[in-house]
Amino acid sequence: MVTLCDRCGVREAKYLKASSGEKLCLNCLFNTIEDTVARTVRRFRLITSGDRVGIAVSGGKDSLVLMYLLGKLRRLGRIPKDTVLIAFSIDEGQPYSCVRRANSMDYVAKLTEEFNIEYKVFRFSELFGVTAFDIAQGLWGKGVNTHMCTICGVMRRRAMNIVGRMLNLTKIATGHNLDDEAQTVLLNVTGNDVKRFAWFGATPSNDVAEEEFIPRIKPLRFIREEEVALYAYYHGIPLMTIECPFVYNNPRYELKFTLARWERDNPNVKYSMVSFGDEVSKMVNERFKGQVKLNKCIHCGFPTSGSVCRVCELLKQAGLLERYINHIRPVNTQQGA
Repeated sequence: MVTLCDRCGVREAKYLKASSGEKLCLNCLFNTIEDTVARTVRRFRLITSGDRVGIAVSGGKDSLVLMYLLGKLRRLGRIPKDTVLIAFSIDEGQPYSCVRRANSMDYVAKLTEEFNIEYKVFRFSELFGVTAFDIAQGLWGKGVNTHMCTICGVMRRRAMNIVGRMLNLTKIATGHNLDDEAQTVLLNVTGNDVKRFAWFGATPSNDVAEEEFIPRIKPLRFIREEEVALYAYYHGIPLMTIECPFVYNNPRYELKFTLARWERDNPNVKYSMVSFGDEVSKMVNERFKGQVKLNKCIHCGFPTSGSVCRVCELLKQAGLLERYINHIRPVNTQQGA
């Protein structure tokens, strides 16, 4: 016996949305995903008229779905039609990320043409004078056990701010989905790192504490990773078949399976985690409002809560700080830094 979709009552149900108990056809599932993203943008005012939004494209399914959806929603007028969308990728300079990006370049080119989205590529070597592998080799050679994901993450966040200023962006959209956000909450809780919640949320408030920081937005934060993957597959969006091997030692990797086990008993657990994180974020930001003073890093001049920023700390440990400073000095001089 064919089970019909609970939404349209016409097409055959193909997907059980466990959080609501609905049995949906693929068409209604995809409409639900698009509606959720559009609602998230409106509710949190993620994109407003006149914004120049950068779309951070890693080459994975989440960022490609994000690029597709923002292009489609703009074309349909569900986000302001005068929004400027500029997609960009950052080449960290480690082979696994290069392979990941190369596999999706044809599709990115298709989206740039279909939705009139400009696309640019930036490289760590151009922005910092060093690559992620240079830093890893420097750290590991000195016995400093820093995970590659930490290196890429710290440097990529800085790179996005630099790129944002170069492109005159007002927002940077990232492909974080519901699973990513729930994992972040668990990491902050298990790491006893309450202050990290200040950076959590759809529009992290202290990402804009200084002009050097470009606000981040997360339009996919209420979409489950499984649903992102289904949307990608049925819309012809490439799914990555090669995963970076460093991910298997990343704490998030185990949390992914932990959350999956919990979800079997409580289908809403990821939504609950994100809601909890949002509430804690509000409390933390209210508690420390006006108390966080940002200084200028004594080496590079970027904002930091201490005297040396995390980027310069990593590079100093790797023995690459002087190389980095010499690389950025002409740029800072031209900008009057």
